[in-house]
Amino acid sequence: MAKWWMAVALMVSVVRIAYAAEPGNVWTIDLQVENEARVPARVLETTRAEVARIFANAGLTVRWTEIAPRFTVKIVPQVLGYGRAGSPVMGVALRRTNGSTAQIFFKQVQDFARTYHVDLTTILAYVIAHEVGHLLLPGHGHSPSGLMRADWDNPLARDVVKGSLTFTEAQAARIRADHPHGDVALGGRPFH
Repeated sequence: MAKWWMAVALMVSVVRIAYAAEPGNVWTIDLQVENEARVPARVLETTRAEVARIFANAGLTVRWTEIAPRFTVKIVPQVLGYGRAGSPVMGVALRRTNGSTAQIFFKQVQDFARTYHVDLTTILAYVIAHEVGHLLLPGHGHSPSGLMRADWDNPLARDVVKGSLTFTEAQAARIRADHPHGDVALGGRPFH
């Protein structure tokens, strides 16, 4: 059953990537990683590829860069400011006029991966995509289903394992509509 879902997800990815590759249909997001948690290079490399695949499913291209990124992905050791060490919060989106950051709490991501038996690089990629999604979508951007769900639990973990967790069509369309020239990386969308 899992192989069938992976095959469907791969076919959808190919169709969406082909659509995005057509002239006039390329939306690019520039991302930079700050690895304060000292995540191993091998884990980061695999995670970056998975983040790119997740956004490709939404018709968006991710470009990892060190030069003038649109968004910074800052991976920090753990969440601070919560009363209990086992906080379920795995990341936050910080919108600022001088540059927005998706801050990822690595210990909480590791805990989720361990609890729900999900590959660490895979769940790290989904958390990054979720927080960058907050930076791209208006308002808080949560939805009752898909990648932008607020509650991450066992059903969501199963979708991660199957590779079926994506932005909804409406969310992907909204991101592209907010950036009609395909220039997510350099566009000047006001922060909400």
